[in-house]
Amino acid sequence: MQSTHLKTECRRLSLKGAISKDLDLFLDVAEVLRAGGKWLCGKCMVMHALSRGCKHDNEVVLFAINSGDVEDFIVGIRKPCQVVVDTNPRHPAGLGGKVNLLEHVFSLPIQTVKSIPPSCRLLFAQVLTGALRKVVASPGSVDNWVQLLLLPRCTLRVVRPSSRQERRSGNRKSLQCSNILRALTVWKDGSGFDDLVSSLLDSVEETGALKGECRRQEDKERDPNIKQCLRKVRDGHFTAAVKVLCSSGVAPLSDSTLKALIDKHPVVPPPSSPSNPLAQPTLVVNGKCVLKCIRSFPKGTSCGRDGLRAQHLLDAVGGEGSITSSGLLASITEVVNLWLGGSCPKVLAEFVASAPLTPLLKPDKGIRPIAVGGIWRRLVSKVAMKKVGKEMTQYLGDHQFGVGVPNGAEAVLHSANRFLNSFHADGSLALLTVDFSNAFNMVDRTTFLQEVHQRCPSIYRWVQFLYAQPARLYVGNECIGATTGEMRRIL
Repeated sequence: MQSTHLKTECRRLSLKGAISKDLDLFLDVAEVLRAGGKWLCGKCMVMHALSRGCKHDNEVVLFAINSGDVEDFIVGIRKPCQVVVDTNPRHPAGLGGKVNLLEHVFSLPIQTVKSIPPSCRLLFAQVLTGALRKVVASPGSVDNWVQLLLLPRCTLRVVRPSSRQERRSGNRKSLQCSNILRALTVWKDGSGFDDLVSSLLDSVEETGALKGECRRQEDKERDPNIKQCLRKVRDGHFTAAVKVLCSSGVAPLSDSTLKALIDKHPVVPPPSSPSNPLAQPTLVVNGKCVLKCIRSFPKGTSCGRDGLRAQHLLDAVGGEGSITSSGLLASITEVVNLWLGGSCPKVLAEFVASAPLTPLLKPDKGIRPIAVGGIWRRLVSKVAMKKVGKEMTQYLGDHQFGVGVPNGAEAVLHSANRFLNSFHADGSLALLTVDFSNAFNMVDRTTFLQEVHQRCPSIYRWVQFLYAQPARLYVGNECIGATTGEMRRIL
């Protein structure tokens, strides 16, 4: 009996020591306690219902809401401090190394899963929450932001089966789940990020293709429009699937295509930013608004270069991961507010604003570049527009049908048709349509920033972060810079 009691006491002391030293473990335990309606006494390491106290020799320990955060659910153990990584500008070599690492990994041809398997969602939610909390604890740390941006590529990479047995449906799913779980487990280790990045870089052959990810010959020879149509059908986007079949397709990645894209993105000097102070404080949003914007992404929304998909966030905040959803949503909201406030290091702006560039073919064989921004960028922009959209609609008034006017383009078309049907019986009328050449890419960023500073000062810091410096546009294995315009993006 004495030996059993001693072992139990040792386990309690060991658990208490681990919780008091590991911030992620402390917050995870507190989140689980809150979700289960329990609190933990730090003296005896015993859980109790919120309405009950814990009796000791000389006192009764009671649960009470003090800070309003999850730490209230662990009584008697101080919340451990976050270890801050030194990213002082006096150490440019280390800073440059992290940025170079981000640039290198972003250049690799890596695809992430469209949806996180149910058995992996809880662990992914915990890992993502930990990465977000590191950013919140030290917003000036480039290292923490880089880890957040590389998390999807390091842990959710699609695994291509290397044998006929692995290509069977059940084996393929099991292989994918086990690889994701292994990567997430490694990430939670102290040196997990470095190990996963090293493994990722080691898996790249000299040709730039990932080992074990060579596609079958029939997939390579299939028409690109048919492949894209099948993807849209699998995602449930049947209207988009029909449009893909009827479109002119995607331009081949050749020297002429690359030259055409470079010509559409002329290099200009950096824009000038207004020097006068902002008329309004920076926008701050709550979790309810952020969650609504996350859920507003259509099913099958494409990812940016970092590999994070809107479905990944939905998988993490719901389903099996719902036990940590409130803590995860709170962390996402805090990081969104950091971006809105301009707290992300500017050296990372070109990566946050980066996008894969798809050269669509026009009917006249010209090229229309479409950029697909990253989910973090699009989420923050959705939140910003949700807050300033109404006042911008009032400012623009009846001079346009694009901002804040549902089905505006359709209204213009139907109105024009009714007008012509009523007054064009004798053929005396003519309709003139005007189109601007390369309109999105020719917007002057200096004027753009000045207008946002004057009309939407609450989101100016976020807009300045995105457009005051060039963005990286990825075309296959090539990268071009965008120094002008606001770039056509899929939101």
